[in-house]
Amino acid sequence: MTLQTFDLAPFATGRELPSPDARRIADDIDDTLRSTGFLLVTGHGVDDELRESYFDAMRAFFALPTEDKDAIAIGRSDCHRGYVGMATETLEGALAGDEDTVGAQLAGDLKETLDTGVEQGPDHPEVVAGTPLHGPNQWPDLPGFRDAVEAYRAAVIEAARRMQRALAMALDLDPGYFEDRPGETMFHLRLIHYPPMETLTPEPGQLGCGAHTDYGTLTLLADDGNGGLQVRERSGEWTDVVVPDGHLVVNLGDLMAIWTNDRWVSNPHRVVNPPGVDRYSSPLFVTPPFHLRIEALETCLPDGEAPRHDPMTSGPYLLSRFDGTHAYRNELLEAHNRTG
Repeated sequence: MTLQTFDLAPFATGRELPSPDARRIADDIDDTLRSTGFLLVTGHGVDDELRESYFDAMRAFFALPTEDKDAIAIGRSDCHRGYVGMATETLEGALAGDEDTVGAQLAGDLKETLDTGVEQGPDHPEVVAGTPLHGPNQWPDLPGFRDAVEAYRAAVIEAARRMQRALAMALDLDPGYFEDRPGETMFHLRLIHYPPMETLTPEPGQLGCGAHTDYGTLTLLADDGNGGLQVRERSGEWTDVVVPDGHLVVNLGDLMAIWTNDRWVSNPHRVVNPPGVDRYSSPLFVTPPFHLRIEALETCLPDGEAPRHDPMTSGPYLLSRFDGTHAYRNELLEAHNRTG
């Protein structure tokens, strides 16, 4: 599948908006997102050398002994940050509104991850308030690792802000609309390792990452070029996505579909572990502030058209999706139910 490529440089922080270049690109992005929720971007501001250092750090982390990774397991975190072991997350069936898979017992994904967010100390207002998903990361004892991750995170968050400005303009909103929502946008950076399929013993239909839609507004993905990402087209066919060097993949999530009243698509996608090589990738998930109410935007509601989705509150929606996919959260819920 050949995705459309867009240059985000005109939307960089400090650039005057709207500009003629930015207006043209935003209109073209709108046209693309009406048919597919995936595209490629350049001009994102993520330096190649910084990105390579980050991927080197990622490989070093996943090469650690299992006991070292388990020492920072996500179940030890109060804010959903840490190591997620092989087959302990199940994304197959994690499609918004997919009633056919509710309650199904499905095999876990053939991947391991490290989930991180923006570092938030004990005096952060949301941490003080006890708001879920806010707090500190768990870091491995690996020299240079945290510096590499945080440097990449800062760069890809700038890329996300460029994309948010482009999306706002495409919807005939002020360029800063999404950045200016009350509260603090949640940026969750995930490091992922997919072992070669032939080194595994998968159950029937078990994949590196099962079919799902993303939960927030948008995702920016970097990968190592080894392939494996597949997108489901409107025809129902699964097609491979090729990511050229220096490009990021951008796709939309469920909350953006609600905001745009399905004007834009939240595409199902999955990952098939490629043969003969380890695959490394890293998505940045962008989710609106935890307490923000998400409902159809006026610019996406032509006269007489009703909203197609009930309003959602960003944070509780995200938590509900985690509850449906992460084994450790199911265990916590079962323990809570047993104790009342």
